[in-house]
Amino acid sequence: MKFNRMAWRMAACRGLAALVGAAAMASCGGGTQLVRFAPTRLIAFGDEASVIDDVNSKANGRKYTVNAVKTDAVSMAVTLDCKANPIWIQVLATAYGIVFAQCNPDAVAAPAGIIRAAPLATVAAVTAQIDAQASAGFNADDLVTVLAGANDILAQYTQYPASSEAQITASVEQAGAALAAQVNRIGSLGAKVLISTVPDLGLTPYALAEKAAHTEVDRAALLTRLTKSFNAKLRLGLINDGRTTGLLFTDELVQAISKNPLAHGFSNVVAAVCDPVKAPLVTSCTSQTLVTAGSGETWLWADSLQFSPAGHRNLGALAAARARGNPF
Repeated sequence: MKFNRMAWRMAACRGLAALVGAAAMASCGGGTQLVRFAPTRLIAFGDEASVIDDVNSKANGRKYTVNAVKTDAVSMAVTLDCKANPIWIQVLATAYGIVFAQCNPDAVAAPAGIIRAAPLATVAAVTAQIDAQASAGFNADDLVTVLAGANDILAQYTQYPASSEAQITASVEQAGAALAAQVNRIGSLGAKVLISTVPDLGLTPYALAEKAAHTEVDRAALLTRLTKSFNAKLRLGLINDGRTTGLLFTDELVQAISKNPLAHGFSNVVAAVCDPVKAPLVTSCTSQTLVTAGSGETWLWADSLQFSPAGHRNLGALAAARARGNPF
């Protein structure tokens, strides 16, 4: 008789569960939380996708997406509304009642959200961000987010064709492996981590413009291959046992939305909704500086590389679902 190892394992688990309860099933590889993880702090590492810029004021932080505005009923003054059009880490933070100092218009005392992410950060810069937080300390009740790698991929892409695809791919893979090591490091320091793959850069408006401008090779396909190589090394290097790390497949999210936009509530997944004439920088883009008939709620991209509010909302929902479902 052929020995069925998996059937034996599941039978043993069921028997053990009958004796000692649900905890046995978790020890046998179950994917549900026995006690739901409730973080007391949320710490964001990464690049501009996780940045709220508080250069103007901590209540009016600009973001790298379509910024919402509000009009005072008396003075008619128009100001930013940082609570509206939340970026993905804000969506996640709201699920746990956490706010960031960079967007705290309700003056919550001692905000439990910490943003160490910085514009244009590479994996090396994220390592420095983690070093800084490690000096301050991680706690077992910290929920950490990491989204980085796009700037590493783009930096290598600009070296092509002076450097071959094989050469830039090797550098991209090295960056992916390095980021995995940093995520594992955070887990070893006691925090819980949500690590996002890099969105498929080959599906961005930037990639489509590059494809149109260069005919010697499909540049969009090249960017997709580079993204895939980075993410593969990232995933391969992670200690992804669910106890300390939850993986967000943001590349697959973008691919699914791009393949079937209407099913996900999108009407445009190929163009930037921010008008580059009215808003040369995405941080200056608001609901008043969009292209004709554009909407941050139905277009996927704010500018050539950054998510619209709807894109952030989808990623934030994915992150919240992973945090609640992961057996942290």
